[in-house]
Amino acid sequence: MYTAIAQISPQDMVNKMGRGINMGNVMSAPVEGNWAPAFTESYFQDIALAGFKTVRIPIDFFGNRTSGDTSIYSKNEGSFASYTGTAADYVVSSAYLDRVEQVINWGLNQNLVVILDFHGSTLKNEFIETFNLSKAPDLYTYPNSAKRAADNEKFRAIWTQIANRFKDYTYDLVFEVINEPFFNITDIEMDVINTDIINIIRNTGSNNNDRNIIITGGSKNSFEAPLQIGNSVLSLDDNLIATFHYYWPRAFTASASQQHSDYDWGDATDKAEIDTNFGAVKTWSQNNNIPVLVGEFGADNEGGYNYSTKTYGAYGGPEQASRVEYHRYLAEKSIALGFSFTAWDAGDEAGKTIYKVTDRTWVEDVKNALLGISGNCTSSGIIENADIECGYNNSWALIVQGTSAATYSNANSLNSRNNTTSMEVNVTAAGANNSVIIENTEVVDATLSGNSYTFSGFAKASGTNQSMRIRLRVEDNLGNVTYPGKNITLSNLNYTPWTFDYTVPANTASLKFQVLCGGATGSYYLDDFNVQEKTLSLRSKKQNHITLFPNPAMDVVNINSKEKINNIALFDYQGKQVRTYKPELKQLNLQYITPGLYILRLNLNDNTLISKKLSINL
Repeated sequence: MYTAIAQISPQDMVNKMGRGINMGNVMSAPVEGNWAPAFTESYFQDIALAGFKTVRIPIDFFGNRTSGDTSIYSKNEGSFASYTGTAADYVVSSAYLDRVEQVINWGLNQNLVVILDFHGSTLKNEFIETFNLSKAPDLYTYPNSAKRAADNEKFRAIWTQIANRFKDYTYDLVFEVINEPFFNITDIEMDVINTDIINIIRNTGSNNNDRNIIITGGSKNSFEAPLQIGNSVLSLDDNLIATFHYYWPRAFTASASQQHSDYDWGDATDKAEIDTNFGAVKTWSQNNNIPVLVGEFGADNEGGYNYSTKTYGAYGGPEQASRVEYHRYLAEKSIALGFSFTAWDAGDEAGKTIYKVTDRTWVEDVKNALLGISGNCTSSGIIENADIECGYNNSWALIVQGTSAATYSNANSLNSRNNTTSMEVNVTAAGANNSVIIENTEVVDATLSGNSYTFSGFAKASGTNQSMRIRLRVEDNLGNVTYPGKNITLSNLNYTPWTFDYTVPANTASLKFQVLCGGATGSYYLDDFNVQEKTLSLRSKKQNHITLFPNPAMDVVNINSKEKINNIALFDYQGKQVRTYKPELKQLNLQYITPGLYILRLNLNDNTLISKKLSINL
């Protein structure tokens, strides 16, 4: 199933990898699920749908995952001869290898490049830190000790078993020898480790004969790490990719900690430092003809925010605009220099969050910065990214069923509407109309019930016999689902407007807007969706009873309301709750809120939900 037809060169692989993301703290934890929810297939579906091309999966194989206790051997200098073990003593659990294989398959099934990164807390404690006397004297083993011999054999035995398990897999699976050895292992020691593991992988044959392998050097960290790789390693093999991690300046990227307090980043001096450091790697890369992966980078969450507990940190943290710009600048610098990257993310419970696995949503502005998505997209209440300005796959998903085949993308300039970003759905194998569906995010809002709306937009086709259907997926409180909609005939000459009127029934639990276009092959071009409320509902009337001033606001905003308010919450435009306030407050403190557009949601005494736009300026 996974045998590749042709090998791919390291530079072509780096080009293919492009923009990627880590899935940290899952299988690199002592037990999967301890630090972040255990992997499910949806992780990979969401990452691919967002637009990332590569996923780096940190995976530990030490601890109880592999047999053979090396602590029985002496750490003392000169005890090497007392080592009596063999590689057969160190066996990776077959059940664990099965689990690793399942997770890797999930990634490959989404057409992602998957990096198997040997990485974890027990790898660090049981192997990496045993090389460093000054940092870990209790763990240190002398180079000529029996325990060092045992640890070295165990590490190599594990890699032998990994390589054998995956030797027939597609070249879209890439191996990374070891994570961040440079804090504890010297460049000379890393040259030995890299040489041995490269040879072990190659000796297992099949696609491992020329599979791309990611390596780094020892002694120096950050951008200097790959520069420490010895010539003996670089000349050993033609299918190597170098990697480094970048978390500088720590005063900013780690500013949620008590030790650091530089909350803003992005002036000319800040960016010049990255230009210089990344430039040094580029020069080295060109001189040695080896392409580069920026394997990790990132900055703490805004204000030290914890997306799991929904609380801000005790010591503050990066301003959101600076955090976004840091990710954007490093991503664009990497791509401009011909590097690929996998930004660091470790889920809701971690200090550096991009993908919120618990509810399968994103820190949208950081995600978009990594993906090179610019512009402020609009929401029409029921339809997110209604004008497609945040990209075809932001809040929009493609569903293909049966024997139909289709892809979606941003339309080229010739087929865009008014030279803005438009969506193209290219159907190459047709079926029933509902065999190809473009759908927006689900809306759960009880106050929509009873209201009448006009849905509208613009569409065109590449051919003369194409049509589509606009519909809603409507689910009531009992779980019953209906699909009201309207068929639209398309022109291949110009974008033409369409409308669809709908009154939301009582007891509606959720709505989801969809476009069906599987009935005929060809391209379907979509843009500028809109939802307009036709009736002056009770909620609309109460909107007029509540005003915010000043708006735009700076440090405070005042609420003038004729209605009794039960709770108040501030959300950013990506739907993330930023702050809550006591309902009796008439003046809200906006200090420490990053400037931008927000939604202030007020839950009234009769459970009516009122949303007011709020602009916060410097």
